[in-house]
Amino acid sequence: MRYIPLKDKIPEQVLIDKDYTLQQWIEKANTLLEKLKSAPNETARNKIIDDNKEFWGKLKEWLLSLSDQKCWFSEAKDCFNYWHVEHFRPKKDSKELDGTKHCGYWWLAFNWQNFRICGSVGNTKKGTFFPLQDESKRVLSPDGDLRYESPLLLDPANSHDTILLYFNMEGRAIPDPSIISNWETDRVVRSVERYNLDFPALMDKRKTVWNDCWKHIQDYLQELEKLYKGDQDNPIARHELQSKADAIIKLTCGDKEFSAVARACILSTGDPRVLRFAKQFK
Repeated sequence: MRYIPLKDKIPEQVLIDKDYTLQQWIEKANTLLEKLKSAPNETARNKIIDDNKEFWGKLKEWLLSLSDQKCWFSEAKDCFNYWHVEHFRPKKDSKELDGTKHCGYWWLAFNWQNFRICGSVGNTKKGTFFPLQDESKRVLSPDGDLRYESPLLLDPANSHDTILLYFNMEGRAIPDPSIISNWETDRVVRSVERYNLDFPALMDKRKTVWNDCWKHIQDYLQELEKLYKGDQDNPIARHELQSKADAIIKLTCGDKEFSAVARACILSTGDPRVLRFAKQFK
C-alpha cells in the first residue's frame, strides 16, 4: 500500500474524457447530493444511488492514473481481478465489528474524495464493513464531522495509515515492527483480513519481489565491498555499483507492483548502507 494524495489533486484541471472535466462531474454530483438530501426516506435515497451507480465509474481511469494503474490497497495490477471504484465509507449501510448495522454515508455516495480503486477480490470481501474505534462518534448525517471518527480499516489516501502496513519474506502483509499501539496493530490485522491482502496470488508475487530485491541488495553490497577494497577511483567499478543501486531503486518506484514490499525488504536489512534506498520511496 502506497499513499495516494487524493485530496491534493485539483479537480478543475482533470479531464475525464475529451469533453468532460472532473469539475463538470462534481457539479452533477452536487445535484445528486441535493436529491439525496431531499429524499423522504432511506428507500428513496437508495433508489437514487442505484439509479446512478454507473456515475462514479466515470472516474475509474482518472483514479487509476493516480496509482499508476494499480489497486490502491494491494498495489497489484492484474492478480486481484478487475477494478472497482470503492467507497471507503460505505454508501448504503455500514457495519460495526459485531455486525450491528447503521445507515451508510449516503451523502458521500457521489463524493469523489470518498472513492478508492480496489480489486474486486478485496472490495467484495470488505463489503459494508466499517467499524470505528469509538462507535459513539459515528457520523450518521451530512451535518456530522467525520474528523471525530477513527476508522478501523486502513485508508490508502491517509499518509499515516499506509506506513502501518509492512511485509515479510513470505509475502504476508503484517503490522510494521515499529508499531507500539495495540489499536494500530489491530487496524492492520483487520485490514489485511477484510481487504483480503493475503490473497494467495498476491503473496506469490510479493515473495518474488522480495527475493528480487534481496538479490539486488546483496549484489550492491558485494560491489560496494569490492570498490572500497580496490581502486575507489575506478570509473568502471563505480558504474557497476550504480547499476546495482539503480536496480534496487527501480523496485521502489510508484509504477512498480508491490513497491511497498521492496521498501520492507530494504528496511529489514537494518544496514545503514542499504536503508538510504528507502528514502527513495515517496
